[in-house]
Amino acid sequence: MAKKSFFKKAEQPNFYYMLSRQCEITSRSISLLLKYIDIREEELAEQIEHCEKDADKVRRSLIDYVENSFITPIDRHDIFALSRSIDDITDKIKDLKDFLVFFQYRPTDKNLEIIQLIDASIYSLTCAMNEWAHERIEHFWEDLVKAKKNENQVKRLYWEGIADLEFQEITLKDVIMQREFAKDLNKLANKIGKTADRISDIKIKSIK
Repeated sequence: MAKKSFFKKAEQPNFYYMLSRQCEITSRSISLLLKYIDIREEELAEQIEHCEKDADKVRRSLIDYVENSFITPIDRHDIFALSRSIDDITDKIKDLKDFLVFFQYRPTDKNLEIIQLIDASIYSLTCAMNEWAHERIEHFWEDLVKAKKNENQVKRLYWEGIADLEFQEITLKDVIMQREFAKDLNKLANKIGKTADRISDIKIKSIK
């Protein structure tokens, strides 16, 4: 069994900062995805890959600190679970990029509208986590609400996109690609909503 480290106060790792850093990388990744959709430069696709790898490094560092820290500011399970939730969002963005590259898929206007909503939600999630990390919670709850509220709008746009397929003169392959890409976007929005809920729950539990 690994020994627990006894950090002095000044040496105590900032778990909130690490979680915030994961969010920042995720926010950059979705912004790069939007740029890639617009101009289709290979360098942008590679930068999304780098974001996913950078996020994995931050997560590995966080896990190492958690496993070797004698005391953590919040429950270890909560830190692991939240970090995994953020990582799942980053992974899904990379998967969307892979879909675009492999199928040379061109997102529809509704797809783009959804991605823009997702971008805004991840930005709000990042703001909330940054505020928590720096002990500034004036807008913490407001940002969490913003991160969560787009989930229902994304679902509505997803349904509308599926309904629109009936009236489009496109091939069966195009129908399948539109449906699958839209489904993945909806899943991503759900992951963001669940992550916002998880942050909220952990914050409530941490209030003394």
